Amino acid sequence: MNHKPVFYLLSLLSFFSCTKNREQETRSFSMGVTPWPADFTAVEQARAYHFINTECDLVSHHFDEGVPYKEALSMLAMPLKLQESLQFRKANTLPGKRILLSVSALNLTRKERAGYFDEGIVADSVKNRWAAMAFDSPQVVTAYVNYVSWLVDQLQPDFVNYGVESNLDSWDPVKFARYKQFLSQVYPRLKIKYPGLPFFVSFMVYEVPQALTLSRELLPYTDYVAISAYPYSSVSSSANGNTDPALFPSDYFSRFADLDANKPFAVAETGYIAEDLSIPSFSLQKTGTPAWQQAYLEKLCAFAQSRKARLFVWFCYKDYDAGSQTLLGAGLYQDLFGLWEDTGFYDEAGQPRPALTSWRQWMQRPARH
Repeated sequence: MNHKPVFYLLSLLSFFSCTKNREQETRSFSMGVTPWPADFTAVEQARAYHFINTECDLVSHHFDEGVPYKEALSMLAMPLKLQESLQFRKANTLPGKRILLSVSALNLTRKERAGYFDEGIVADSVKNRWAAMAFDSPQVVTAYVNYVSWLVDQLQPDFVNYGVESNLDSWDPVKFARYKQFLSQVYPRLKIKYPGLPFFVSFMVYEVPQALTLSRELLPYTDYVAISAYPYSSVSSSANGNTDPALFPSDYFSRFADLDANKPFAVAETGYIAEDLSIPSFSLQKTGTPAWQQAYLEKLCAFAQSRKARLFVWFCYKDYDAGSQTLLGAGLYQDLFGLWEDTGFYDEAGQPRPALTSWRQWMQRPARH
């Protein structure tokens, strides 16, 4: 009796089984955090970069402090504080990390143009002149293209989010139309200049229908469908304060990922509370636990894997209670900062949370870039 056909069949089945197992053990996305420290000290900054260098294969460099409009438009030297920040970031990141560059054209309200990046040496008359310009004016467009280009040349990123959190439902319609026109001019100029580099805008994930409508309007100006997700603050299932991710609406993430199935998916930034959240000025009173934080990380990583996401960014690796106190003492604290204070993989005392174990398990999977 000839056993060769049976042998070949078994070998073939074994091959496909091993291939399938290897596929399940990989991940489609790079994983990283921002260098946001637990406090604004040399020690905590070093710890933030140590986490990036040992626990991530991507670093997210996030610029949300305004735009040096005049310097960028006229191709002048950039503000010294900005130059020093770039040098510090580059010096403290080990070679080989993939880089996400995120630049916000909007201020923290996410419905108004970013203010002037200021070191205190720019005359008020200059700032006021730029503040009076329309969002889609040629000067603003060119200044922003030049600014993003300068950051790209400095950091050599693998991905660029050039429109952080662009879909707030409370946009004034006239202002949003100008912002959309701004993006329609910035996007092609950046793509021509850097044809091989993905440029995208990010969409905040929440359930107000207008947020999805505005996101859909911006699809022509983005290479990826990229999300910014902090569901604990607004998801409908947390109306009574319970933030258990198992209670999320079934289409919570898929509604956004399905906006354009032909565009790659990305998690541009996310995080989840591991402690209770109380911000009376925002009428926020939410329950957080380390177990729910871990469950959220697992849930979103699994979804990202199912959609073959390109990147996954957790915003900060450690709680920054101390950093909030430093900002408070300097008169710089806003209640908004409290939203993300307790989302770290380590608590404020440096004790690891269960989500860190899950992060490491996903990191152990080889990334398929």
